[in-house]
Amino acid sequence: MTKAELQEELKEARESQRRLKRSLSLALMDLEVSFKKQLNFQDEVKPSNHAYDAIKRAKSEFELNVTEPGLGGDSSRINLYIKSSKGMGFSWLDDYTENGQSAWCGAFVAFCYTELKLSIRKKILPSCYRLYESWNNSGRRVNEISIGDIVTVFTNDSHSPKYGNHIVLAISLIDENGEFETLEGNAKGAGPNGDWREGVSKRTRNINNVACIYRLKDCDFDE
Repeated sequence: MTKAELQEELKEARESQRRLKRSLSLALMDLEVSFKKQLNFQDEVKPSNHAYDAIKRAKSEFELNVTEPGLGGDSSRINLYIKSSKGMGFSWLDDYTENGQSAWCGAFVAFCYTELKLSIRKKILPSCYRLYESWNNSGRRVNEISIGDIVTVFTNDSHSPKYGNHIVLAISLIDENGEFETLEGNAKGAGPNGDWREGVSKRTRNINNVACIYRLKDCDFDE
């Protein structure tokens, strides 16, 4: 191959590279527009009064500085989440006195949504698996996050199991960075004084770590 032929081949390769970069740039622009449309759609989702009540209750619990036993806060309220008829209703369990004795993230959400039918709080909210088995095909599973939604998230890099391994309460929409604010039980996060501890905590979660999003229906609540 002559020098002139090599130069012509190099010219064509550079032109092909330029076209490829342009196509990639356009694709990224389209993706950004699509993502913004998805975020804007969330503004049209009006949370129910039940959702606002649940968030108000969650914030009230957060301000009480509920921590795991021995970490300096009020651990006695965890028993209300797990055992009382206002929470999960597992009255037969022993009192919660030791960190890790029970996974109570779902019990915290049950207590926040205390107006939910007790059968739902007792049989569905205790675990990510029960939520998925009961609501995956029920119309309660949605694709976008709104205030008051019950969200299951992944807390491991493998993103397994598919239904998530931790239950949180969304208290904000997703921002432009794909992040949203949560209040959570049985979680490491910020306390009411801004300290990082374990108990009822405030967290920032990313949409990339979301397993499932559930939105309650009016028929789920006691009249």
